[in-house]
Amino acid sequence: MDFRVRPFDLKDHKAVNALCDWAWWPSRSLESWAWLTAGTPGLDSATGPVGWVCEDEHGVEAFLGNFSQRFWQGDETFLGATGHTLLVNPRMRGAGRDLLRRLANQDDRFARYVFNANDRSAPMYQHHAMNPWPEPLASVKYVWRTDWTGVASERALRWFNGLSGHAASRRGGERFNSDRLWSGGLTWLADGVSEIPMSGVDDAFDRLWDRLRQDGRLLASRDAASLRWRCADPDLTRAPLMLGFEADGELAGYLLAFFSKGSEVERPALEIVDLIALRDHEARAVPALVQTLIGSARALGAARVRLPMVNPRMDELLSGPFAVARRTYGHNHCHVRWAPEVEDDLKAAWFATPYDGDYSFCLRPPPRPALVRVAA
Repeated sequence: MDFRVRPFDLKDHKAVNALCDWAWWPSRSLESWAWLTAGTPGLDSATGPVGWVCEDEHGVEAFLGNFSQRFWQGDETFLGATGHTLLVNPRMRGAGRDLLRRLANQDDRFARYVFNANDRSAPMYQHHAMNPWPEPLASVKYVWRTDWTGVASERALRWFNGLSGHAASRRGGERFNSDRLWSGGLTWLADGVSEIPMSGVDDAFDRLWDRLRQDGRLLASRDAASLRWRCADPDLTRAPLMLGFEADGELAGYLLAFFSKGSEVERPALEIVDLIALRDHEARAVPALVQTLIGSARALGAARVRLPMVNPRMDELLSGPFAVARRTYGHNHCHVRWAPEVEDDLKAAWFATPYDGDYSFCLRPPPRPALVRVAA
């Protein structure tokens, strides 16, 4: 089949949204596409395309997003890129391979990776030398159930309507949109933890970032401007939740969680997109931050708390009582292709979290009640 691959342009957003609707993937508004294509602070169009489309005589029939980020180890910088929103019309045979080849073969990237592959797409990445990483955690996520009765009712609806629940979604519209999502708040704070509004992401985060990037780890940019940009998606229906951990009078770590609702027939969840602390404080900070979120999740309207990507140090910190939430899935959702010049020391230094991937901007926000389609 003849098709043409070219860089994504903002004018393609309607065609890509049509693919999203077909694939049951969250679509985004024109404003949100413009926000995403603008990219993180400090990067510009010279970093490469923000994605690619495949088109034929019928129009755009496949898409792959390409999100670039700046990484730091001390004062040395690197550029990385994660793929997202891989959508291919089945009649466009070969388009998916072509798109992934472009992602995997980008120059001037220390790593080209995907942290959010589903069971269908996971086998494709290894054909392009994108291998499971980190080992042996490429298939691991943490999931804490915080509303057992809510989870049970969701599963009952899915069982009644088939495993996917899509039939129920098509017929019945939005379900399980709790009022607590819009009125709930934190009910408990661990020692040293406080809630920080997005307006409070200020120079304290810049000071923390200065200290973080000097501790030997390879980290994606986490200065205040980058964090504010990440939380400014115009399609968000509720501001992300930021929890800070203070030690010795200074911010020593934080947890960033986004509200999500995977489909019309899923309960809302809280997704931990970033979780990091200074090395000297992480043994106290990480458990305290996670405990605070879990303890308040039900009051916030969330039936689950998820940490969708786990690095080895985080897995170690969440052992013990937190380990009951560890889930190993039947496929690897994390895949990386390293640049040839990247040495093992740099690979081992990468402290990767879901923040480095596409989770924050590829989650489906819970629709506001006024936006919910009323069931007939």
